[in-house]
Amino acid sequence: MTEEQFGVAPGAPVFFLSYAHAKHSTPAPPQDANKRVLDLFVDLSNHVVELLGLSAGSTAGFMDRALDGGQRWSDDLAFAAGHCQVFLALISPHYVKSPWCAREWNAFTRRRYRLRPGAQAFPGETPVIPVNWSVVEKRQMPQAIVRKQIFTPTRLRGHIAPEYHHEGIYGLLSLGANGRDTYDAVVWRLAQRIARAFHTHWVEPQVPENMRELPDTFEEDEHELD
Repeated sequence: MTEEQFGVAPGAPVFFLSYAHAKHSTPAPPQDANKRVLDLFVDLSNHVVELLGLSAGSTAGFMDRALDGGQRWSDDLAFAAGHCQVFLALISPHYVKSPWCAREWNAFTRRRYRLRPGAQAFPGETPVIPVNWSVVEKRQMPQAIVRKQIFTPTRLRGHIAPEYHHEGIYGLLSLGANGRDTYDAVVWRLAQRIARAFHTHWVEPQVPENMRELPDTFEEDEHELD
């Protein structure tokens, strides 16, 4: 295939943000329950627009804002899962237990991918990027996630990566001013990782027809084409 054949559908997001919707166990307004995820999504989208030089009307990312926490398979969600080029999984205790998050994971990982002409990826890098949202012990994570390369920010001051791995992005956002500088640095590096995946890999489009037909446990279907 030539570079011209590695097309991306008009309106397709660069990345799909997969996360476990917060359960409303407190009397907070529903629109506030996932505010920290939305903050991350907005920051990442702004960075990706800048890094990729996206034109007006292009879509940096997709985040499901449905208040039911993933109980319906909308056309927009199906299109995004079937056409995005990078899958970002916010790993948390709720995420690894969520059948709906597993279906989103499987909708992307069943798509085949290949390196773009002349591109070289770092060892272990794929278009699937698990991110520490709130820390999960390795023994509690599905093997499909464990075998992926968990995002780690590099080329930063010595304390930043350990703080991210110890607190998770949720924790950094919860620390207020004390965590803000670390959060900003981590999110910038994460946006660069998304941009690098977009430049190095191309994922074949495959829109799921029926969400309920996808496995509700985390599978390992993703594979690279020769």
